[in-house]
Amino acid sequence: MAMPPPNPFYYAFGSIPIQLILALLLAYVLFQNIKGKSFFRMIFFMPYITPTVATAVVFGKIFAPGENSLINQFTATFGGDAYRWLQERRPFLEVVFGWDVQGFFAGPSMAMVAIIIVGIWMYTGYNAVIFLAGLGNIPKDLYEAARVDGASEWILFRRITLPLISPVTYYLAILGFIGTFQAFNTLYVMRDPRVLDQVNTAALVIFDTFKVDGNYGYATAQSILLFVVILALTQVQRNLFEKRVFYG
Repeated sequence: MAMPPPNPFYYAFGSIPIQLILALLLAYVLFQNIKGKSFFRMIFFMPYITPTVATAVVFGKIFAPGENSLINQFTATFGGDAYRWLQERRPFLEVVFGWDVQGFFAGPSMAMVAIIIVGIWMYTGYNAVIFLAGLGNIPKDLYEAARVDGASEWILFRRITLPLISPVTYYLAILGFIGTFQAFNTLYVMRDPRVLDQVNTAALVIFDTFKVDGNYGYATAQSILLFVVILALTQVQRNLFEKRVFYG
């Protein structure tokens, strides 16, 4: 019997790093003295406050399998094919690039990639707002002194911004990984019955065990196991990254 794909890990490691990188870059740009930055902050934060079910329904239409769906029309402008997206159970690397990779390194399915894209869209703005708060706490004197010494913008970002923003990055990474393992609403609405085993994460499996199968005891055991996994991963992240966090 084939092992089920590690969907929670695909979802977590496929979305959180990209969310944090995009959010930090976005926050760094919005922190500058640019025109209309308050408006842009509001625009980028809106996906986070949009009801998750409504977001999932809309993106379900965007990632529809037909050639006339919005995403397939977009890919067609770059010469891409019309993909089945949420109905495609094959790995993304195989569908798009034709790579025949087996096992864990085959990567997430096409359906999971679509859900990862939605997760990035929903939470990047929220992370950017938290990064903005962190950037506001960095003393401006440090930047001014570095500029006097001839530091470029890249040096300022690498030597001052990144170290002093590391507590915020650490916090968002911990929170993000916990959230992906507990994710439910968006995935439940967007998942297609034909690809359940390729998109089901831990929370969805527990829900199906409890609600669909009616196996309450097994669902309870799964919930406890999920708690232990989240606790263990959080501890691993703490051991690996906490010593690299600069608290000033």
